Amino acid sequence: MIVACLLGGFVLFPGDATAVEVGLNKQLFVDDHVISEKENVTREAGVARKLGVVLKPTLPSDFQAGRVHDGPDGGPGYEFGESTFCWFFSPHWDADRKMFRLWYLASKRKGSGLAYAESRDGIRWTKPLISKDGKSNLVNWASEVPILRHKKSMDLLDIGMDGVTVTIDPGVPTGSPEKYKVAFYPNMGGSDAKTRLGYSADGIHWNLYNRGHPVTERAADTNNQIHWDPAGKRYLLHCRQDFAAGGGVGELRGVRIMEHAGGNDLLNHPGSWKTLTKFVLNDPDRSMIEGTKIPVFQIHTFPMWYYEGVWFALTDVLAATNRPVAVGQQDFKTRHDRGVWEFYMAPSRDGVNYDFSAAVYPRKALIPRGPDGSYDKDCVRPPSNIITRDDEHWIYYLATNERWGARKWDARLALAKLRLDGFFYLQAGEKPGVVETRPFEVEGDRLQVNVDATAGRVRVELLDAQGHPIPAFSGDAAKVYRGVDQLRMEPMWGNQAGLSPLKGQRIKLRFHLDNARLYSFQILQGQR
Repeated sequence: MIVACLLGGFVLFPGDATAVEVGLNKQLFVDDHVISEKENVTREAGVARKLGVVLKPTLPSDFQAGRVHDGPDGGPGYEFGESTFCWFFSPHWDADRKMFRLWYLASKRKGSGLAYAESRDGIRWTKPLISKDGKSNLVNWASEVPILRHKKSMDLLDIGMDGVTVTIDPGVPTGSPEKYKVAFYPNMGGSDAKTRLGYSADGIHWNLYNRGHPVTERAADTNNQIHWDPAGKRYLLHCRQDFAAGGGVGELRGVRIMEHAGGNDLLNHPGSWKTLTKFVLNDPDRSMIEGTKIPVFQIHTFPMWYYEGVWFALTDVLAATNRPVAVGQQDFKTRHDRGVWEFYMAPSRDGVNYDFSAAVYPRKALIPRGPDGSYDKDCVRPPSNIITRDDEHWIYYLATNERWGARKWDARLALAKLRLDGFFYLQAGEKPGVVETRPFEVEGDRLQVNVDATAGRVRVELLDAQGHPIPAFSGDAAKVYRGVDQLRMEPMWGNQAGLSPLKGQRIKLRFHLDNARLYSFQILQGQR
């Protein structure tokens, strides 16, 4: 926990006199990692703008009922019979193939499972018929899953699956047989809710690690996800963790995060996972599910995404209930407040410890649910990956028009977009605000700032490591910018347009904000 003190109107943080490593990496204002002092600014959570539905169930394998039809879906083959189209989904921009690629859970019933779609523009999607029989877009499995209690192995198509996500691994080269990785659990009932892992050279034809045996203990019946951690040079794996009831009514959902302890060699040491942390949502709202001592607000899924040196948990919060909706009593018009999902961004510097205070606890959803009668009135669930393209963040999401427990609904994949670096920002209003960084060594020649001062102004001063103004880069020399909204504004100081004279020195940045939002900054090499 960060403890701050107030001095002369400024908030001072521990270690403010200690230099921070900035280098040429973008610095996001998602937390106070790079900040020494701030005055009259608040940290706000961004809200993405919706573009609408981009994918619907169209093939028999997309439907829990096993047949194409209009209206809410649901059917046999799964314990609850609920529609699970895109219940778990993994959108990616595949730079090697220069296309958007999507892996999604089509349904949980036998004969279905992990499906594939692709797009050139991210809006219009096709579902190639890639299955062995050429009749569906279901991926192909070269390995079978051992069923210990039946003393035999079965094809995943004959079992069904759950909690499945796909990762394009940046830690291995293109063409590697392990370039694509999958984490899931086979839909064989609660007693076997354990994570399995697989790998692929193309994302279409898959093999299983560990001969199809699990690599974790219970529980794996929400999203399972494997990640490459660029900073730690390690694989991370996360899945669900049970804290009460072991599933069903009265369950308390949580998260388990693990690291690979076998030298990142998943082929030879697939089960070498060390648990780093287990936790539930310690929500300030202490509401309990009626008739239980179980909290209403729980983490349902917990996709983890890495961007510009920061891990983000796309924290999917379920307002839990123990009151399933009886068949025939579904309500596709009313926007409900229990049995519903929304997700919130939570930053982390190590991929293990996450800050829920800025968005999750105050309920600042990245994509708020829609109004009465809308396609996303009761469910906005997160992707396993956010795509950054054309200076925007593309955020696909699952939308449904009914609650958990209703079992039948219209499931849709929708798209929203967010300003670059816009997940969190520091905002100043009518009262002028100041943000001052910790000292860092200048390793480049230029400064770029992501700022929105459309209705205000911004000015950037440079200070020495002790906080004293550098004359040629402060005071009247620091240009005032009014009415600007730029992702890469390059400030000027008098006739000085760059940082070359300060290269190798330790400096601080002091941002002056009036009716402005500050998102990030970055030092770059080379002249403008």
